[in-house]
Amino acid sequence: MKFMNGLCSKALIITSFGTLMSFSTAANAAGDLTYAQFVDSCQNPSSYGAQRPPQNIRVACKNVQTTWNPIEAGGTTLEESRLLSTELFSDKYHVVLQSFDVETPEFNVSCPRFREVVETSQIDKALTCEQVLVETRDLKEICIDAINEAISQNPDLVEVAPTGRTFSSCSGIIQKP
Repeated sequence: MKFMNGLCSKALIITSFGTLMSFSTAANAAGDLTYAQFVDSCQNPSSYGAQRPPQNIRVACKNVQTTWNPIEAGGTTLEESRLLSTELFSDKYHVVLQSFDVETPEFNVSCPRFREVVETSQIDKALTCEQVLVETRDLKEICIDAINEAISQNPDLVEVAPTGRTFSSCSGIIQKP
């Protein structure tokens, strides 16, 4: 295996039979760690084959949210009806019950409409090992807080792209109870 600056790195060995073999260790300086392991590497760099804690720490946070934005309202009409019944009574005569349809205008309603959009924002947050060691939040919580704060300070950080889908509450379907 090859050693560089006291760190074990991946090494390739070709045997006499022409077979390619790869050896690696978990202490690879450019290797992947869990966040818990990274926190530990800040506190115990020698356990990870390093002489000093990590530096130039950058958390990359990307937020992709699908949401609906209101657009111009549509409209539709709903049918209404009116039925009038009459019947007359007296001490001598009776006029039988009659029913009449009475013309009524249609009821005009406004229908909210929405366009589906994807809102994307991304930021990089610089940290030090000292900050990582005292942090009680995980990476998800760190990024949620950082993205929300960045968007509240600069709403232009959010890139909005329509998906092409729309929704109208005037679907023409009347649900019966």
